Amino acid sequence: MMFGRKKKAVDVRTAHQMAENDGWVIVDVRTKLERKEGHPTGSIHYSLDSLNQRMRKLEGKKVLAICRSGNRSSTAVSILEQNGIEAINVKGGMLSWTRAGLPTKRGK
Repeated sequence: MMFGRKKKAVDVRTAHQMAENDGWVIVDVRTKLERKEGHPTGSIHYSLDSLNQRMRKLEGKKVLAICRSGNRSSTAVSILEQNGIEAINVKGGMLSWTRAGLPTKRGK
């Protein structure tokens, strides 16, 4: 185990570029209700509570985890990395994503 290792994190604009150009998948780890209010266009939804059950679907993918502010997504990154999945936290979460005017979809 790597104790004291700083989790990888990127700002929202970098995350958007990575998803658009470099094959990274944005995974929204918020609740269904939060997601309906708006989420990154093209993202997939695996709530933090369901991440362990759905993790197999992420094997071999590079994941950008996002939540409302960055806390739950940080937890998600730890879980994914412990299971051998490359993951990076999106700093500032949807609050920063929306503030930056990045592509957002409402509903499911």
